[in-house]
Amino acid sequence: MIKIWDLKERTNVANFPGHSGPIVAISFSENGYYLATSADDSTVKLWDLRRLKNFKTITLDDGYEVKDLCFDHSGSYLAVAGSDVRVYVCRQWQELKVFNDHTALATAVRFGRHAHFLASTSMDRTLKIYGI
Repeated sequence: MIKIWDLKERTNVANFPGHSGPIVAISFSENGYYLATSADDSTVKLWDLRRLKNFKTITLDDGYEVKDLCFDHSGSYLAVAGSDVRVYVCRQWQELKVFNDHTALATAVRFGRHAHFLASTSMDRTLKIYGI
């Protein structure tokens, strides 16, 4: 379960249940409106932090292992690293690109300046940089 806390007041303001496995990655959008979470259940859940509710669940292939999530600085894209590297267009939540260049699990993913490129690392001990 994801718990959202008000640090100033030291109170729990929201609980986000829904994942059926341990949480493995989280990412806040730059504007603070959205939270993306993933777990061992092969899903990515998107939470609206203003309304404090889940508004979208992206169901990945059965057995897909998510290792990292990352919003770009503009909040236009969400990247998912795991069995491969995927980029989603925010608001429509449609898959934009899938990169299968790593020979092992992708462990981390980050956007470059203005989301012109994407970098990923992997258990295959490589760093890949992709144009978007």
